Amino acid sequence: MATVNSGDTITAAQYNDLQSRVSNIMGTGSGNSGYGQALTSAQVSTGNTVTATHMDNLRIDINKAHNHQSGTSSGIGNIAVGQIIGADASGTSLGSLTQTTEGYNDYDAAVTAITTNKFLIDSGEGTLESVTSSSRNTNWQVELQHVFTLDFSNANNARFFFNSGSDIRISLALTGQSGSKSNTWSTLLSDIGTVIFNYTSTTQSGSGGSFPGTRGWYDMTTSYQNIFTQDVGGTGVYEENNVEISARRNSASSTLQFRIRIIDDDTGDQRPGYLPGPGEDETVNGTISTTIQRFRATGTNVEVTAPSATNNTLLTAGS
Repeated sequence: MATVNSGDTITAAQYNDLQSRVSNIMGTGSGNSGYGQALTSAQVSTGNTVTATHMDNLRIDINKAHNHQSGTSSGIGNIAVGQIIGADASGTSLGSLTQTTEGYNDYDAAVTAITTNKFLIDSGEGTLESVTSSSRNTNWQVELQHVFTLDFSNANNARFFFNSGSDIRISLALTGQSGSKSNTWSTLLSDIGTVIFNYTSTTQSGSGGSFPGTRGWYDMTTSYQNIFTQDVGGTGVYEENNVEISARRNSASSTLQFRIRIIDDDTGDQRPGYLPGPGEDETVNGTISTTIQRFRATGTNVEVTAPSATNNTLLTAGS
């Protein structure tokens, strides 16, 4: 923060400090800062007067970021033409700075808030969109994979997407199944819920999964890294079966590839309902599917470019 004291003169340099911090969030920024949006405010040349218009333009940019993050404006006031900008208030004369939400320090605090909350996105400030999917309705065993690639076109678009709080969501399901093994698979996939991959972590809406390294976009390398694993659990007949999701980026940080492995490691160690011993390794029946969605920042405050999707391996290619 770069606060000022009562009686200080607010310089172009101090205004430019505020504006550059806002630009780092709303504009191109760098690294894990920047939404890639056009700004209303701009720098003021050294020696020039900071006007009400400059402050109002800055307020517009601050409020766009604040609305994007929380669904509400920052609460700072609009400084009218002719008002004197004070440290903690503004007004029409030095003796009556009564507008307590319009001081330089109010703007400074608002900029600090949008910087602290830069990865947040209000639920009303984004759109849940379909990306791709895969399904299979023929029996299988051993392993199925769905591999898909998201192309952001360039590294900046990828940064803007994840910096804005946007994320990738993966869900799996098995329906129309019958038999002990297939029913166990259906329960496992249902328990997972939705796997959510964001800027620095992977989480799930369901329960029972593990997240090696708690990895997100900024943790990716050019080699596959496991971001999520969930198995049947316990000591039952099908305890070996599990789902693994891995991800990697390309060397230009412009694409993100996911690999979903649905692994049926059960080898027929026991027939359901019978004593332990050599048994039958059943196939899995029903319709198994993967659904990929993105929650993307959209609207008048912040809107980021949607990545395109390509399927590299579909569930139908498995055995």
